[in-house]
Amino acid sequence: MSLNIISANHLRTGLNVYFIQDKAGNRWDTDYTKASVYDPEKISEAFDQAQQDMGNNIVVDCVIVPIDKNHVPLTTRERIRSTGPSSKYGHAVSQ
Repeated sequence: MSLNIISANHLRTGLNVYFIQDKAGNRWDTDYTKASVYDPEKISEAFDQAQQDMGNNIVVDCVIVPIDKNHVPLTTRERIRSTGPSSKYGHAVSQ
């Protein structure tokens, strides 16, 4: 069985964010380990809900990310994205 999380970029900050569904509702976080994990039967419905935030100008570029049993992204692209920016930008450049 393949497991998945949902990733996007926060529209205002450009940071990678991950979709969370819990009792508090739907939200996004920069920590991929907090992302809700979906099996193939549930991912479509969750992805539709995540995409609503694209329409509300909260995030852009929602994607489904396959993960392993330890919740680590399987693709090189998403493993890199999950560790945060690979170079300094914005205020971090002057630090």
